[in-house]
Amino acid sequence: MPRLLINQGSTGPREIQLKPGANSLGRGVANDFKIEDPSVSTSHCQILVEQQNVIIKDLGSTNGTYINRSPVQEAALQAGQTIHLGGVEMVFYADAAAYSVARLVREPATEVELPPPPTTDAPPIAARIVTPTRVVTHTSPGSQNCKFHPKTAGRFFCAPCQKYFCELCVTSRMMGAAQHKFCRHCGTECEAVQVQIARPVARKGFFKRLPGAFIYPFKGSGLLMLIVATVAFALLSAVSGIFSIMATMAALGYLFAFMQNIIHCTAAEDDEMPNMPDFDGLFGSFFTLAGVVAFCFGVPIALAVAKFFFEVEIPVEALIGTMVLSCLYFPMAFLAVAMKDTAIAANPLIVIPAIIKVPLEYFVAAVLLTGVFGVRLLGNAVMALAAVEGQHTRDMSVLFISLGMRAFWSFASIYLLTVGMRILGLLYVTKKEKFGWFSR
Repeated sequence: MPRLLINQGSTGPREIQLKPGANSLGRGVANDFKIEDPSVSTSHCQILVEQQNVIIKDLGSTNGTYINRSPVQEAALQAGQTIHLGGVEMVFYADAAAYSVARLVREPATEVELPPPPTTDAPPIAARIVTPTRVVTHTSPGSQNCKFHPKTAGRFFCAPCQKYFCELCVTSRMMGAAQHKFCRHCGTECEAVQVQIARPVARKGFFKRLPGAFIYPFKGSGLLMLIVATVAFALLSAVSGIFSIMATMAALGYLFAFMQNIIHCTAAEDDEMPNMPDFDGLFGSFFTLAGVVAFCFGVPIALAVAKFFFEVEIPVEALIGTMVLSCLYFPMAFLAVAMKDTAIAANPLIVIPAIIKVPLEYFVAAVLLTGVFGVRLLGNAVMALAAVEGQHTRDMSVLFISLGMRAFWSFASIYLLTVGMRILGLLYVTKKEKFGWFSR
């Protein structure tokens, strides 16, 4: 199997096993193999493996692609050639004779001693096998997976918090020409942890994964998490009714954090429900949610207010048309905002190109989400009538039936919400290369 051996300097060498077909390399999260180095472009180069031929092609990188110190745009690779992507040096091997950093095994995680590369006198390298398809090398002691996504390798370490985070759980800021990562909790710049994830050759598409979204909430400890979420939101609703506006804002902020958590875990390819989100940053989450809703539904809401409160002559067709367009626009806008963690991501320059790139998948996702939220709205209306009936009855059996129906619907409502967010997450994880949201 063709492979690349990357010289990672003081962190030790790192091996990439190239898969048949196209292999993209760069600093962006959408690449098949991510290389964390400021000199490497977001989408730097592509290596095409076809039978006995291996072709490397530069993708318009800033610092260029070099073979044996000579710049190339497209060239065939030969065994033993040295490749430079910016300041990152690697050697191409055409077969299994290459020096391996670690062997991927099916047994549980173990510490293994490996011999040094044949061309150096470096001491043996210890590699920790984290999962059957993941190799982690780093300079920070005690590497762990992400705090919020337990099945995803922690790419960044926050020293004050003593926690590891994946790409989705840190804040990115441009400082000069380089991108830096900061902890969302304490604001400290995070230390990069070198991680290589060997991805499977074949990955299921959106439509093949879609049926699993409806059983996703029950996988692993999902049923328990649904019950916890139902109780948590019931308590938040009760508190918001008592303490009015501020508590309502906090409750809606927690709801957004819950939905964002599911999308992030799906984007990290976790197959089980995430833990409930923390209670910090609720008002920031509320304003993010309010921003995307106002941006997407601002026009139909303004037209409705003008028609029914100020008696402006506005055709009903205009109200219906703008509402339909808003409903079609909202799912992609919400997905972009959840992934980028800013309401600014709802702007048309991000959302409309993404919709155009995956029209069929997005149409199916939008229809399913509309159905999910339509059922929730209809159920909420029925439960409101049941609540009124229960409050005015003296029959205890009617009262208990009313309470039971409301409890069941609260659980079903959280289930439908989870399914909807899972569908959005699946749309992103299967089409993120086309979206290119995290490319420079």
